[in-house]
Amino acid sequence: MAKFAIGEKVDNAVGNHDAGTVIAVFPTVEGNLRYAVDMEGYGALQFFAEDKLVVHAG
Repeated sequence: MAKFAIGEKVDNAVGNHDAGTVIAVFPTVEGNLRYAVDMEGYGALQFFAEDKLVVHAG
């Protein structure tokens, strides 16, 4: 089961903690989940493993 839902606001847990919105959740070949996140201000999707995201703080 996915930790984050499509449409949920999340923050990058590492680096500069940018915020974004989950737009897709999909499994890898190994069975792990990956999240496609529309990061605010970048105009492109970024893909994250579940442990690299946290619920948006603000």
